[in-house]
Amino acid sequence: MPEEQRIFTLDELARYDGKDGRPAYVAYKGKVVDVTGSKLWKAGRHMNRHDAGLDLTVDFSQAPHDEDRLARYPQVGVVAVECAVERKDGHDQELPWLLRKSPFFRRHPHPMTVHFPIAFATGAVMFLALYLVTGADLCEAAVHAMNIAGVLFTPVAIVTGFFTWKYNYALNFMTPVKVKLLLSPVLLLQFAAAVIWWMVNPAVLSGGGAGASRFALLVASMLPVMGVVGWFGAGLTFPTHE
Repeated sequence: MPEEQRIFTLDELARYDGKDGRPAYVAYKGKVVDVTGSKLWKAGRHMNRHDAGLDLTVDFSQAPHDEDRLARYPQVGVVAVECAVERKDGHDQELPWLLRKSPFFRRHPHPMTVHFPIAFATGAVMFLALYLVTGADLCEAAVHAMNIAGVLFTPVAIVTGFFTWKYNYALNFMTPVKVKLLLSPVLLLQFAAAVIWWMVNPAVLSGGGAGASRFALLVASMLPVMGVVGWFGAGLTFPTHE
């Protein structure tokens, strides 16, 4: 059998851990794949969680993407039959029936619903800027509408994010997750504070003065918070590929 398709034991596979200039190989469903050239496997580590030099069949079953992502990398061999790690049905049995029946609901609800608070936070700031420039009543009303929508939809994004973290990442405390856990409630509180402020004082913007300036600052502060959450979330769910 040629070198590029040789049979690896787990001990042999462990030598290709991507560290100190060594190649980075990973095994999945019996195939050994060379991920050395991938920017996502720098120093033999992927997403600060998976290490090269191992059979990651079970680990990759929890990933938010399909297994065809590995097909873009060259196969260099196979794992010895007696060493191969097989995915056990027990893992799937731990998932709720709907997630077992349709992987779509395991992978996609959070990436879909997270767009709503991102859009509403951006929209609130955009309409605020338009109101400050034009003074149009429609723009003022749109600011408050965006904030109300943010209060309604941000909890949905947080809940779906939690289940994505649980079922796709096994509650692993990666840096992006830590950032999202910290700042997502902050964004929700910003939306809620703006709505409550407006309900107590409907003329908070049109009335001008220090109150309007503070309200505008509150709304504007949503943009950097949302930006940081979105940046780390996008890097986790949709990593950049070379």
